[in-house]
Amino acid sequence: MLKKLIILSSVLFVLSAGAVTASAQWVDLGTREVKDRSEQDTWHVGKGDGEFRRLKIKVLDRAVRFYRMRITFENGTTQEVALANLIKAGGETRAIDLNGKHRFIDKVDIWYEASTVGHGVRSHVTLWGWR
Repeated sequence: MLKKLIILSSVLFVLSAGAVTASAQWVDLGTREVKDRSEQDTWHVGKGDGEFRRLKIKVLDRAVRFYRMRITFENGTTQEVALANLIKAGGETRAIDLNGKHRFIDKVDIWYEASTVGHGVRSHVTLWGWR
């Protein structure tokens, strides 16, 4: 009887751990085109999209220099993140942990510039959120 109970407990533990892992994932929050100058873009995540634990940015086409990020939460608080990175095409920023317990994002502002001014091909950046 004890052996059956241990086996059943182990199976339930493995299944519940798998369910938690399956629900945690990176979510695409939108892509912006980077022009040939310094700029700031805003991603409106908005109400009802859920709570996120981390953010990261992926770069496509051409390298992009990032300066900073400001995350505004639905409760009005903000989190400032200094980036100061040059991310090459195909690369991404580090995963940025969000402060606090209730991390429902209203919007994310990012300041950056294309590092390939005048080369004709524009870069694209995608914001990702981890649930």
